Amino acid sequence: MTVVVADTSVYVSALVFGGVPQAALIKALTAPFRVAVSHALRAELVETLERKFAWPSSRVAHACAHLWGGAIWCEPVAVQASRDPDDDHVLGCAIAASANVLVTGDKDLLSLHPFRGIAIVTPAAFLAMPWEAHLDH
Repeated sequence: MTVVVADTSVYVSALVFGGVPQAALIKALTAPFRVAVSHALRAELVETLERKFAWPSSRVAHACAHLWGGAIWCEPVAVQASRDPDDDHVLGCAIAASANVLVTGDKDLLSLHPFRGIAIVTPAAFLAMPWEAHLDH
């Protein structure tokens, strides 16, 4: 199993705009991959979709249930590594889940690649990688 963590920007882009982030998320939700998520990531996504994009809470709940019905739920470990401290919980989730890859468009997170053996890549780079590349974690 290859564990993938995606940050909030990937989820928002996938759900609202589609395109490459959506294709990357579809790949991450398909075997041999398994998505890992934390309650902090979920809360950030819910707030963003409801506040910035005026999604009704019922639509957000449906999207979250669809995305994370089979997810690995984890409690992020404390970490202070990103130039932006608001991103540290994403790294903490990836560490706690023993993730193989973190998918993000965030430059602060991307600058850490690789981080503790976790590949940190853009949605486009994740799509381009053969799934076997993630198994050597």
